[in-house]
Amino acid sequence: MRTLRFKRFTKLSVLRGVTRGLLARFFERFTSQLAGNKVEFPRPDRPDEEFFKAVAALLLSPEELPDELGEALFAIDEMTNEAGQERLQTALAQANAETNFDPAVSCGDMAMRTWLTEPELFARAYNEQQLQRLSSFEYFGTRFQANQRKPLASVGNEMLAGIRADLDRWFGNHNRGEETTQISRHEFDGEWWFIIRHGDTFMRTATVERQETTCLHFRPAKDDVVVYSPLHDEIRIHAATKGEKNLYRRAFGCWLRGDGEYFSERRTFTLEPLRVDGPMALVWNGGGSIDRIILREWEVAWGGGHKEVVIRRADDVFAAIAASGRKGLGEGGELVRAVFDVYFAGVKKPRKVQVRLPNALKVGRHCDTALVQAWLSDKRFRDRENSKLEPPSMPLAWPLASARLELEPGEATHN
Repeated sequence: MRTLRFKRFTKLSVLRGVTRGLLARFFERFTSQLAGNKVEFPRPDRPDEEFFKAVAALLLSPEELPDELGEALFAIDEMTNEAGQERLQTALAQANAETNFDPAVSCGDMAMRTWLTEPELFARAYNEQQLQRLSSFEYFGTRFQANQRKPLASVGNEMLAGIRADLDRWFGNHNRGEETTQISRHEFDGEWWFIIRHGDTFMRTATVERQETTCLHFRPAKDDVVVYSPLHDEIRIHAATKGEKNLYRRAFGCWLRGDGEYFSERRTFTLEPLRVDGPMALVWNGGGSIDRIILREWEVAWGGGHKEVVIRRADDVFAAIAASGRKGLGEGGELVRAVFDVYFAGVKKPRKVQVRLPNALKVGRHCDTALVQAWLSDKRFRDRENSKLEPPSMPLAWPLASARLELEPGEATHN
């Protein structure tokens, strides 16, 4: 169950940016849900100051709102900023949608009007903006050489329906609910992004109302993401559990490449360039908007029966090493994790980037990923040989009838 907290619409300065007529039209869409609800939309004849204060006060208690209304208003609130306005303007222009926005239209007005007049376009833009915030992924490459690979399948409704059916089967067998999966596909920076919404494990929580305690039973929704990169012929996955990551790895391998074990190579990154090249591994002139990179933290695993690890931190690790007279990051052990401060042009505050072996990358924002990956590839932090191969031709189709994900032994039983 989602806890809604509006970031902007509880502020009068932002809320006044939405015309009263649009707010009235929005709440009219939920007349049936509001029937019998103690939440009442302010009377339209109230003066502006009273009207907007009353709306803001209403939004301070989002738990009182009907679920559908709260979710819709939360999405509009999230798009009421400069980034959301720019994304909506781009989406409207690309769709050739008829608009008559005033050049000085506020972010709130644009978000509300787009939700009312172009709901599908708004939902797509909102989903894309949410993707920008994802930062942590595990990578899975192919174990096949270029001449052994099957053609890449085209992604259409039939394929998405097949993937959804396979995921539903696994989720149903693992206490995530029956037939809860929804999949949408987007394209960013030459990659295919698949948003996967599905049911999570059932939850129970105590609720209190007027001295009466009851137990609320519900199945929350959960969003995961799978990204396919044609350049590296690999997928990366944003999901919480090992079982879900393995499910997506096998399902997308099966449907995109005809082999459930196609994406089974986890050895994606190496940190040895930090030892071999030292500070030069952080100097990159590959274009884009990266000004400088600083190593802030590194972790070495020594293995052995006690699984010893050593973690070192500094404002600038290489500067600290030079000041102390030490030689590099030392010999012995395996570099397994590194944290960097990446300074982007025009941004004073750096954004964190973390690499954890063998295949995890965490960046401050998704939109930083392309540049960060370019730096990692150029400076040989990418460990897989096939990352240097030519990207596969796309999108050639192969028979979809052969794409059927089979459950592994033991996966057909409830856990």
